[in-house]
Amino acid sequence: MVLAAVAGGGGGGSYNLTLPINFETTGHGASWTWNVFENDSNPPVEFVANPNASGINTSSTVAKITALQAGQPYVGCETAHGEMGITWDLSASNAIIKIMVYKTVISDVGIKLVNTTNGAQGEIKVPNTVINAWEELTFDFTSRIGNGLDGSTNIDQIVVFPDFNARTSDNVVYFDNITFQ
Repeated sequence: MVLAAVAGGGGGGSYNLTLPINFETTGHGASWTWNVFENDSNPPVEFVANPNASGINTSSTVAKITALQAGQPYVGCETAHGEMGITWDLSASNAIIKIMVYKTVISDVGIKLVNTTNGAQGEIKVPNTVINAWEELTFDFTSRIGNGLDGSTNIDQIVVFPDFNARTSDNVVYFDNITFQ
């Protein structure tokens, strides 16, 4: 089942960083606009039934992106500016970002934060270590708290690089349950 991506501030009420981005119809993320970039024809992010609702991720709905072989190694998707309905500064309560991924290959996953004027620091990359199972990856942005550089204050966008790698085939990647701690 594929759910349509609709622009808007998300289901389930107002979003705040204590809530997961979980792509459920009553949650957050599935009704936001997600832009895909550097992926050849840029097929859209889809919201689909969980391909393996077991282990650490038994949720019903997840995000799916197909990283095309013809795409750049840094294929990604990002929330549209303002789509989350908030802006924030990195702090001790939100600088650890976790995301669950389900992949058929080992490759880096990247996360980047962008401010309202498109300012950003480089992405942080973490490789998955398992295939064909859900894995939670942790991204530590604490070194960027209070550094005064773009992407550490006035943030309103999250960018996900699901398969940061030169590909020999198209790779389908599922992601879910983005949390800020």
